Amino acid sequence: MKKYTYSKGFNVTSLEGVTGVYMFREECGDIVYVGSCRGDFKNRLNSHYYHPSQKLTDDVRYMYVLIVEPHMDSVLHVLEHLLIWYFNPSKNDALWFFGGSEEDVKRIAKENNLHIRGSIEEFLLSFECVLIEREWDDNFEYKRYGEQEQIDSKKVRCTGTLDCLCLRCLVKANSTG
Repeated sequence: MKKYTYSKGFNVTSLEGVTGVYMFREECGDIVYVGSCRGDFKNRLNSHYYHPSQKLTDDVRYMYVLIVEPHMDSVLHVLEHLLIWYFNPSKNDALWFFGGSEEDVKRIAKENNLHIRGSIEEFLLSFECVLIEREWDDNFEYKRYGEQEQIDSKKVRCTGTLDCLCLRCLVKANSTG
């Protein structure tokens, strides 16, 4: 029997049981939404696709997932809001926890038990990150069936080119400094 391994074109089998903060990125390079999930990415993606606010549109090509270790689960939403502050995605306009300068953000994060040592860039780059690219089948519909994937197969290495998709290049492109 075939098993759905994809959700709206994203093979999420490598994310089963993973807790993390995810970012939707369009082909043009814009991060349009940041959210968090505790283990069930398939249902989370479906909810974004079918909800009236539709965070997951056809323009979204990539999903970055920063993997959160179990000991950080209690600050998952603080990390989510930190990424919203950093990337300022268009579809998170009503969800703000942070504001102000980098020092203000670090202070608020600390008050909420998220301790950032060094710069925010360095902190973001300390997380393990995977990249999942949206796929289509031969009929130009979202792919639904595929192979079970391992999380290590979704890690991206830096190519150093303008079209690099690694987290380091994404963060550096958004750097204010």
